[in-house]
Amino acid sequence: MKRPYFLLIVFLALWLLNCSGAPERNLASEACLIRKGVSTKQEVYQLLGPPDKVVRQPPNIEEWYYYHVNEDTLSKLPLLGKKLGEEEVEILRIRFTGDRASDCIYLVRRQKE
Repeated sequence: MKRPYFLLIVFLALWLLNCSGAPERNLASEACLIRKGVSTKQEVYQLLGPPDKVVRQPPNIEEWYYYHVNEDTLSKLPLLGKKLGEEEVEILRIRFTGDRASDCIYLVRRQKE
């Protein structure tokens, strides 16, 4: 196979791997919707859906966690993806005191697979 065609095929394969029909979740934008001292559990549930994890702590404190994993294009390659690719995990923690959001923290952890 001639080199220009090979490069074109590789480029198209990488582009197709990176395109998916489903919209990506953006926890950073969603974190901006939470208003400390104002947003209620019901409002957060309507905005973000059910949390991925719930931690209850006495007295009257509850933490909701939302996670989203983003993989780069290289990690989607067959065979070499695990060695070359990286992923980042977005974490959104919302702490409720009673029924109101008292704290909202967004962070990203990058890690080599």
